[in-house]
Amino acid sequence: MTRDEFLNKKQPIWSELERALRRTRRHRANKMSPTQLDRMGYLYRRVTSDLAVARRDFPDDRCVPYLNALASRAHAGIYQSSPLKRNTIRHFFLAGFPALFRSNLRVITPAFLMFVVGFIVAYWIALENQGLAEKLVPQHLVETIHDKEMWTDVPALQRNLFASFVMTNNIKVAFAAFALGVTFMIGTMYILAFNGVLIGAVAGLCHVHGLALPLWSFVSPHGYIELTTIFVAGGAGLKMGYALIAPGLSTRKQALTDAAKVAVQLIGGCVVLLVIAGVIEGFISPSSLPPIVKIGFGFATGVLLFCYLLLMGRPKGKPILTGKSD
Repeated sequence: MTRDEFLNKKQPIWSELERALRRTRRHRANKMSPTQLDRMGYLYRRVTSDLAVARRDFPDDRCVPYLNALASRAHAGIYQSSPLKRNTIRHFFLAGFPALFRSNLRVITPAFLMFVVGFIVAYWIALENQGLAEKLVPQHLVETIHDKEMWTDVPALQRNLFASFVMTNNIKVAFAAFALGVTFMIGTMYILAFNGVLIGAVAGLCHVHGLALPLWSFVSPHGYIELTTIFVAGGAGLKMGYALIAPGLSTRKQALTDAAKVAVQLIGGCVVLLVIAGVIEGFISPSSLPPIVKIGFGFATGVLLFCYLLLMGRPKGKPILTGKSD
């Protein structure tokens, strides 16, 4: 089947789903009749099937991002009908957020790579040129590292305040990575690369000065959750930026609106995870527990986190990593 034959044959289904989604804007999904919901479910399945065919046969065609956005809108219209209801919130965190994570790995993975490249480059610079690396790090941290002390030593009485500060700061970074996506991805890319360079330079300098173990025993307990959520938030920002750059068959405004609906759900899941990471960073990371215990605790949180993200809400028999909408 040629591209034109594919578009002509499938367009009526896509148009019908577009009309159904416009109706859901006027009437919430839980106000629709069972027949209407069944029909929307059928159209959604047809579109996801068409999306798979388009990705296989016409991967560079504009219909691919259009169908991906249409499928995302349909998923939200069918399964995310009332975000303020307790049962819907429960379903979102038990199944919806992990499904969104998996279906958006195509934007989350580049966010991860931007951070990692910055981290590796800065770490290597610290090992090869300590003076240059010190210019990448705030002066007070450089002085602390030179004194072979850890800025992460927090007195027990101050840990409540420290945990609150950490949560607020991390949420600000996540929201910045997300919101700056509207700068055609440039702002998000800067946030990811900047944080990668900063953390890489600090880690490299700590290694040079014999502070690697204290650093990683502090970072490990909360780091798996914290960094993953930053990558997810960055992916959400990249999703919006890419919608502005390549809107496909939709208008730029509609493409951004569709991408933002998904991106906002991603950032909503990130906030809860960052609160958890902040609590850990405020109380467990600076604690007097042995380094091996804290590193082991961090590894366990990483295993639990990725079991949650990769397995929860996944239909039986479906591959774990597909890169497509669940």
